[in-house]
Amino acid sequence: MLIKIRKSLVLTVLTCSLLLCGCDAVKSAVGIQQSKVWLEKINFKAADNANNSSPVKIHIVIAYKEALATDLGKLTAFDYFKKADKLKADAGIDMDVFSIDIVPGSSNSLPIVPTHSTGFIALMFARYTSPGDHRTNVGADYEIQVDLGKNDLKVTPIKKG
Repeated sequence: MLIKIRKSLVLTVLTCSLLLCGCDAVKSAVGIQQSKVWLEKINFKAADNANNSSPVKIHIVIAYKEALATDLGKLTAFDYFKKADKLKADAGIDMDVFSIDIVPGSSNSLPIVPTHSTGFIALMFARYTSPGDHRTNVGADYEIQVDLGKNDLKVTPIKKG
């Protein structure tokens, strides 16, 4: 009888320990990663003189491997667009790219449906003719507003992650 009580007590203590340690310990133990990318929708509004009155090509890139996320985070939009095809070919299923061209004076929306649930980073690259990075991290919120101005873009969270 005493052995049954001890086994039951040990099982109870183990169960409580797991609960008190939180989900992160369990996720780590079974190799589950939590996504850092929550983005679902992007709303765009372009000024009449956006990009010197030229369309702005936008790529939203989600990286599913940490090393790829680090490499992408070092690129300016100019460098990214020079290498975009090669980056996607090399990354294969470890990277999603969502693309849209925004015409000056217009508004548009882009739904984001990632192929995996464990994105490390979501970056937006905007092809502007003016100098600058034209790159921003956009993965932490569910929905964002992107205002495209003459020389750069501004991101405002609508629905926070």
